[in-house]
Amino acid sequence: MCFWLRKTLIGFDVANQFLQRADKYSVLLILIKNGATIGRDCDIETGQVFHNCKDYSNLIIGNNCHIGKNCFFDLRDKINLGDNVVVSMKNTFVTHIDISKSRLTHIYPNVSKPIIINDNAYIGVSSTVLMGVEVGKNSFIAAGAVVVNNVVANTMVGGIPAKKIKDIIS
Repeated sequence: MCFWLRKTLIGFDVANQFLQRADKYSVLLILIKNGATIGRDCDIETGQVFHNCKDYSNLIIGNNCHIGKNCFFDLRDKINLGDNVVVSMKNTFVTHIDISKSRLTHIYPNVSKPIIINDNAYIGVSSTVLMGVEVGKNSFIAAGAVVVNNVVANTMVGGIPAKKIKDIIS
C-alpha cells in the first residue's frame, strides 16, 4: 500500500512507519510530496524516523546534502540544513522539551526551538543536536557529540556536552 493511501486510510503515524522501510528514492519523493523542502542532488538514506509531525513541512534541506541511515528528526519545530551538509548515520535532532506528565513542568515548561545547520557542516556518527542550536558554516561535529550550544563557524567540536576542539582553516 502506498504512503498516501496509508496516510489517508489509517493515519499519518502508520504511514510514517512505512517511510522507515521505504527505499531511499521513495523517501525523497514522499518527503517532498508531504511538505518537506529539499534541494537538488540530495541523498537521504533509508531508516529515517520522523517524530512529532503531521507532515514534513518543518524539514528544510539545502542542495547537495547527504543524510546517513537511521537518523531521528523531531519535527515539532523546524530543522534547517544548509547546502553541502553531511549528516552521518544514527544522528538525533531534538527540537523540543515536553515533560507534561512530570511535576517539574512549572520549572521546565514545554518549549520548542528550531535547529539550524549552516552550509558545509559535517555531523559525525551518533551525535545529538538539541533544540535552539545553530551550527556555523564549515563546522565539524565529532562522532558521539551532544551539541547543546551554538557552534561557531569554522570549528570542530566534540564531547558531552560538545566543546571546541580546534579551529578549522578553510
